[in-house]
Amino acid sequence: MGRTYDIDPDDYVREKPGRQFLVRTEAYTDRDVFDLEMRRVFERTWVYVGHETELPSAGSFKTAQVGRQPIVVVRGKEGELHAFFNRCVHRGAALLREAAGCVQELRCPYHGWVFDLSGKTRLVSERNDPGGYGPDFEQPEGLEPVPRLGSYRGLVFVSLDPDIVPLETYLGSMKHIIDAKLDLSPTGRIAIASTPYVCRYPGNWKLQAENIVDAYHFMHTHGAFVKLQAKFGDSTGDFGVHKGRSTREMREQRFRGTTRSCRYGHGFAQVPAADTDGLLDGEFGDLYRGLHAQHGQEAFERIAAKATSTVFPSMGMIHQQIRVWRPISVDETEVLIYPYELEGAPDAFNAGMLRSQERFYGPSGFGMVDDTEIFARVSQGLRADRVEWLLFDRGMDTDEQTGEGDYRGLPSSEAPQRALWREWRRLMGQGA
Repeated sequence: MGRTYDIDPDDYVREKPGRQFLVRTEAYTDRDVFDLEMRRVFERTWVYVGHETELPSAGSFKTAQVGRQPIVVVRGKEGELHAFFNRCVHRGAALLREAAGCVQELRCPYHGWVFDLSGKTRLVSERNDPGGYGPDFEQPEGLEPVPRLGSYRGLVFVSLDPDIVPLETYLGSMKHIIDAKLDLSPTGRIAIASTPYVCRYPGNWKLQAENIVDAYHFMHTHGAFVKLQAKFGDSTGDFGVHKGRSTREMREQRFRGTTRSCRYGHGFAQVPAADTDGLLDGEFGDLYRGLHAQHGQEAFERIAAKATSTVFPSMGMIHQQIRVWRPISVDETEVLIYPYELEGAPDAFNAGMLRSQERFYGPSGFGMVDDTEIFARVSQGLRADRVEWLLFDRGMDTDEQTGEGDYRGLPSSEAPQRALWREWRRLMGQGA
C-alpha cells in the first residue's frame, strides 16, 4: 500500500483574493511534501520530455524523468513515437541509461530479454534451456506503456494520468506564447541542435519554476551584468537579448508589457518589441519582412515580442531555449538548458542567438550563476523556519481575471508565481 501523508495544502498556501498570498516555508523544505509532490503533481500533469527533432529516425530514443519515474521515448519503425517506463518487465533493470541515442531494439543488459521498438517482447533468453521456463509460463506482452503521450508543434509531453485533459486543453493560453516563439521561424519549426547545458543547484525545484518568469529580480540579482551592459552595450554580443542600455533604460524595459497567471499552473511575462520598424529595416530585415507578410501586423507584433514562460510543472521557454528542471530531492534540482535553432532563419541569426545565450546562460556566462547562487541563498535562508511564510503579494491588487480562468498582471506582478501555487494547492489536495 502507498504511504499516507498528513498534509493539508490549505495550510501551505493561503490566499485572500486581491490582498494577500502566502506560501509556507515547509512547502520548499519538508521531505514529506516533496514525496507527495512526486505523486500528486508530477504524476498527474503533462510533463515535457523532449522535442521531436531529438528523435530523428527509427530507433532514436531519449530518456527522461517524470518526478521519480524513469521514462524512455523511442521512435518506432513507422515513424511513430512510443513512451515506456524505462524498466524491464522481468527483474526491473533500466533498459537504457544514456540520455539519448539510437538502437535497433531494446535489450535488457541483465538477462538479455529483448523488446522491439514498439515495446513488444521479442525474446526471452534461454527460455527452453535446463532450469528455464515451463510450458505454462505466461510471457509478458511487453514493456509497460506510459498512459498518455502527446505533441504540440514538436514539443513532446507524457502523462502518467490516463484521465488527464487533452494536451492542448492543458496548455490553454500558453499555446499563444509557444506559437509566437515558433513562428519566429519562417517554417514554424525549430530544431534542438546541441546537447544541453546541465547544472545542479542546492534547492527545491519550485525555485527555478518561479524564477524563470520573475521579471522583478533582474535588476537586483543580475546587477553586475546590468552595469556591464550599461558600459559596453552591443559590444558584449547581446544580439537583442538583454539589450545593452543605460541602467535607467534597462529598468524602464523591465516595467513594460504584461504577466499572466494561467489555468493549470502555467505563467508568462511578455514585453512588446520596442521598435518593430527597426526590425524590418535592420540586419535581418529579410527575415522579419517575410514574417510580417506571412502573418500580418497583429501576429507579427506577438512574434517580435519577448516572452519568458513556464509550462507547469517543469518546462520553460525563454529567448531561444527550452529549459527543463528535474527534482532530485527536496533540496537538490537539476536544470537542463536546450538552445534551439529556427528552421529557415539565416545561419547568422541562429549563431548570434546561440552566442548571446552562451554569454548569459552558459557555464561561463553571467546569468545562470547569479540565479543558482540566489537559489542557494534562499535555501540557506529557509532554514530559519521560525519565519513561517513567504510573500507572493506583488501585483495582486491590479491583477485582472479573464474569462479563460487566467489572471492578467502588470509587468512585474507575481501573477505567474501565483499560478504555480494555485495549481500546486489543487493537485496536492486531491486524494490518492
